[in-house]
Amino acid sequence: MALGFSCCINEHGMYTRGKGGGRLIVGVYVDDLIITGGDAGVVSKFKAQMRSTFRMSDLGPLSYYLSLEVSQGADGITLRQGAYTAKILEKAGMAACNPSATPVELKLKLLKEGTTSNVDATEYRSVIGSLRYICNSRSDLAFVVGYLSRFMEAPR
Repeated sequence: MALGFSCCINEHGMYTRGKGGGRLIVGVYVDDLIITGGDAGVVSKFKAQMRSTFRMSDLGPLSYYLSLEVSQGADGITLRQGAYTAKILEKAGMAACNPSATPVELKLKLLKEGTTSNVDATEYRSVIGSLRYICNSRSDLAFVVGYLSRFMEAPR
């Protein structure tokens, strides 16, 4: 049964069909789907088509997906990654550290060459990769995470 998609999956793992208020967007990750659109009837019809073709469970409104905590209300949608952030702080041995108003010391200059000893490059890359993912909900960290990414080859 054809489900009426105009194209295959794009580079972002998304299927789309329709235009304007009738547009349907389906995010795909392995065996999970996030289905959304501007018209509840279009979304319901699509879900019915999917259920007639595949065994499918509807878990209701999105609340958690790929470490993103989703809150939906009348005033909008909020994305958080509190539990994931706590896990990363614990992994980096920083769970007991005090919070900071700014994510990096002002006018900080880091050098690729230096007198300090190297740190475990695999661990450094893991933490930086985790911080890059946190930038999905904390765009204020994007600059400093990008800056620290410059030192992936030989971190100190």
